[in-house]
Amino acid sequence: MPSVLRDLEAILEANKRLLTAPTDDVQQLQAWGARRELMFARIQEEKSSLRADEQAAAASLAKEITESDAIILARLQQNLATLNQKKTAAAKMQQAIGSSARSFPSYFPTPIVKNLSASSRNSSSTFFPRIANAG
Repeated sequence: MPSVLRDLEAILEANKRLLTAPTDDVQQLQAWGARRELMFARIQEEKSSLRADEQAAAASLAKEITESDAIILARLQQNLATLNQKKTAAAKMQQAIGSSARSFPSYFPTPIVKNLSASSRNSSSTFFPRIANAG
């Protein structure tokens, strides 16, 4: 069997394995893409050396690969859409958290804090009358 046919069969088998596995494993997808790229480069170099019957077998394998690629790509597009939805939701949540943190008043309104600071500098007996009177 020519190496072109072996490479096409290997690509088809890799597609079948990928279809049975979860497609959210980025490393697995990158490895799958890299293997395909190398194999298709070899196939391009060697495809002219195929006999007529081998070309027919290669065309059949290529059709199967294309069909499984369409399914894989649809799954990847769905995953991408889901990730984009999650990213948008996270951005909205982050924005809501950021704006709500600024909108809640502190426990001590600013005038009270200013008054407390000024009076504490003047006399400690205002806040701690027993301590001031005991001494």
